[in-house]
Amino acid sequence: MSTAVRLACLADAETLARVHAACFPDAWNADSFRSLLQRPGAFALMAGEDENYSQAFIVVQAAAGESEIQSLGTRPGSRRAGLAMLLVREAAAEASRRGAAEMFLEVAEDNAAALSLYRRVGFTQCGSRARYYLRPQGRHADAVILRAALPL
Repeated sequence: MSTAVRLACLADAETLARVHAACFPDAWNADSFRSLLQRPGAFALMAGEDENYSQAFIVVQAAAGESEIQSLGTRPGSRRAGLAMLLVREAAAEASRRGAAEMFLEVAEDNAAALSLYRRVGFTQCGSRARYYLRPQGRHADAVILRAALPL
């Protein structure tokens, strides 16, 4: 099997929504993805094995020399296969081609897997947002703001 990555288009909104729903309890719908993909500077990449691009995705907004990862997800059955790292690297390269010199993102402080991934790729903490993410039973988690210079 070979891993493949490609740019998403508006016709991929339904697939992106299904993958997002498999990854997150507060899933974005297809209209949300269509809206995001129509923003100037926004793009999404999809990844998978043997041209089945429905295993993982990343959504990025690039503008004014900066880029931000809006969302990144890998279906539970496809995790730990390197798809997320591949997508982050490919998204960073695409953002750089679009004129971005740096990339930002926010991740929950209790998301150890995501923090590890981003740090391995070269992101460092540049800030935080207190009590940003709502957790069960009314608890909250801080958002860690990460930054990396491009290209990675």
